[in-house]
Amino acid sequence: MLKSLLKRFAYACTLLGIISIIAFYLGKLVPGDEILDYLSIDESGYSSRSNPLEQRTAYSRVAEKRGLNLPYFYFSIRPGFYPDSLYSIVPVEDRNTIMAWVQTTHNHPGAMQLYRDCIQSLHLSCTKADTSAVADKICLSVSSVINAKDLFTAHHQLIRLQQDISQLNADQSFTAQVQKLNEDLDILVKSPKKLTSLEWLPSFDWHGTSNQYHKWITGFLSFKPLTSLIDGRNAWTKIIDALKWTLLLNGFAFVLAIVLGILIGLWSGTHDGTWMERLINIKLFALFALPSFWLATLLIYFFSSGEWLSVFPSGGLGSYNATNNLFEKSGILISHLFLPVLCLALGSLAYVSRQMKQSVMHQFRQPYVLSLRTQGISEKTILRKHVFRNALFPMITMIGGALPALLSGSLIIEVIFSIPGMGRLMYNSLLARDWPVVFPILMFAATITVFAYILTDVIYKWADPRTKTMES
Repeated sequence: MLKSLLKRFAYACTLLGIISIIAFYLGKLVPGDEILDYLSIDESGYSSRSNPLEQRTAYSRVAEKRGLNLPYFYFSIRPGFYPDSLYSIVPVEDRNTIMAWVQTTHNHPGAMQLYRDCIQSLHLSCTKADTSAVADKICLSVSSVINAKDLFTAHHQLIRLQQDISQLNADQSFTAQVQKLNEDLDILVKSPKKLTSLEWLPSFDWHGTSNQYHKWITGFLSFKPLTSLIDGRNAWTKIIDALKWTLLLNGFAFVLAIVLGILIGLWSGTHDGTWMERLINIKLFALFALPSFWLATLLIYFFSSGEWLSVFPSGGLGSYNATNNLFEKSGILISHLFLPVLCLALGSLAYVSRQMKQSVMHQFRQPYVLSLRTQGISEKTILRKHVFRNALFPMITMIGGALPALLSGSLIIEVIFSIPGMGRLMYNSLLARDWPVVFPILMFAATITVFAYILTDVIYKWADPRTKTMES
């Protein structure tokens, strides 16, 4: 038993590791610049800065603070003619520009030399941009050159800049800067490098634990604070706040569906074929066939809108915080959660009762039931002491499969009834592109799903001695 459990745990950890890598790279593939998303939070004055050097400095500070200037993974594979430090270059647009230059010329030393001289020119000119018109022009023009992925466009911009500053009688240091950039660009454009056979091959780089994925996964495992891009709150705080409402909503619905489903399944299994049993099955499957959003809309229309009745609130959680009385607070929450709980429970009731009915009927066909009957034991005793217990074994798997949904939330119901649970949080975060909240929820749901099935398997083997015998 212990060996089997350890084996399943190892499989689970391996599977979760693969899921985490996929989730991490999905986060890197989404459109936009991750560092720019954090700038509005970490550097409040970023948007008001007109100086390109100040913007780059702010961008670099955020990248270093968030560890976004590190390589993605423990190792990387790149084309052999790319610079080995390409991952560390920020902003990301600079990295893309260098890649374009290298792809055009295959001369990464020349491309890096031009880039370093451009950055040096920015530092020399942008610091004097407020007091010198020439410095301001050089600052803006060199920034445009860095963003020009086409080398001929960059060359044209530098030639025009050189002509402009010559007419303005610029200081010799400024003239030398621009002249140096023109020389670098001339060398890069006119001297494309022929690649050797080794440079055509991919290059493997090992980065160790100093990488973004390691920082991300260890932060997830240690619940390190993550900043929401919407309001700057800790993402884990938002997830935990949403989780309690999801547990409350889905927990009540889960218990209601299981209890009623088992009772109806027991009754249906012992009254199979009667007109009442058929009528109940038709009604249950009609509810099961209704889409959850439509069933929720019908419940609101009939019980909340006032068109028929106005018994229950149509959504939200009400002003339960306005009172300290436990009974009043519970009454407010129950009235607001009644319809969404009912909607979730009705949708699952047909499935649970059907599974229980089939399990009960299967048990009644077993030889041990016939043996008990020949001994004169009553049907009620057989059902209560033998059939019921054995019929519950298949339900264990179903209950374990429902656990992930219990914790991850019901998106449609939570959105329709305005319940601030995990499903609604995931929905709002996706709309707002709040990835620091989205991906922890994704990993949380994946972890719960994997370990729920392991727990189900363990409970099943513990409850059914026949499984232990077969395994041994």
